[in-house]
Amino acid sequence: MFCAHCGVQVMPDQIFCSKCGQRLVHASVSEQSALPVMHPQSSTSANAPAAGATESSRMARNLSSLGILWIIYSALRLIPGLGLFALGRMHFPWVMSPFPFSGHFLAGPFLGVLGLFVSGFAIAGIIAGWGLMAHQPWARVLAIILGFITVIHFPIGSALAVYTFWVLMSGNAEAEYQRLAQAH
Repeated sequence: MFCAHCGVQVMPDQIFCSKCGQRLVHASVSEQSALPVMHPQSSTSANAPAAGATESSRMARNLSSLGILWIIYSALRLIPGLGLFALGRMHFPWVMSPFPFSGHFLAGPFLGVLGLFVSGFAIAGIIAGWGLMAHQPWARVLAIILGFITVIHFPIGSALAVYTFWVLMSGNAEAEYQRLAQAH
């Protein structure tokens, strides 16, 4: 048996397609071999499911790409975060030695805490990317929250945030994502 929307092979007892998330229509063997009949008088009702199918296939197609982009972006953000953390742990007494009391005693802890925050958000982004690829129910909310935080990192973070909002917040995206999460 095959999905009528994306053509992937599915098991006869499946309710949703494992690739695109569409609800599967189970027909008898004789109905499967018959050609579909077009009814011109029902063109409005035929177009309504097509709009929903386009929306769901858009989310299903873009969800894996979005997850991969979150993982790559967050892994790249993890590098400076760990660097800041390591820099905060080092002591540089020669950097500000000519000044009697300077902020170098505060600079180390500040850089360490800043590195922890950047690394924490990067790790959360990697987790969100993995969750989106695995269709975890919590991943959509985490990716949207991280998108709002990432929007200030112009230009790449802003582009990723806009793409996240476009995929995860359009139309009936919440119901569609829940359907995809239940199918996995």
